[in-house]
Amino acid sequence: MAKTLVVFYSLNGHARAIGNKIAQNLKADVEEIKDIRDRSHIVSWQTSAFDEELRTDTKIQKNSKNPLDYDLVVIGTPIWDGIVPPVRAYLKQNKFRKVAFFSTFGAAAEEAFYVMEKLSGNKPVAVLEVQDRQAYGEDGERKITEFCKKIK
Repeated sequence: MAKTLVVFYSLNGHARAIGNKIAQNLKADVEEIKDIRDRSHIVSWQTSAFDEELRTDTKIQKNSKNPLDYDLVVIGTPIWDGIVPPVRAYLKQNKFRKVAFFSTFGAAAEEAFYVMEKLSGNKPVAVLEVQDRQAYGEDGERKITEFCKKIK
């Protein structure tokens, strides 16, 4: 099996839950993207969505794992108004061999995956959309299992 890294940004825990389930299924390493900017308040969330709309850059903490040390990097993002600024920063700052993408919430994910593909310079081997309410139930589990089978 390919050496795999699962990377995600999670504000409310949904992407974290999905990312950890994917990592467990694939026996992958995990790294969470940490934004320098506090986005925990509703005003911050609205500003964050506006940041995404304007493609405003953000600073993220330096990651401890090098994506080029992995055969495959699975990258996850919540969808606010497209991919979130911390994931955009991660994609711009790193190089990848192969990628797969997942999103939580699912709104505008098709366009988000297109943007992620362009920023990473790689066509994803698989994509997964999970709405927040599915992240903890049978629908989400089924989708995660199917996604991981495509990767394997």
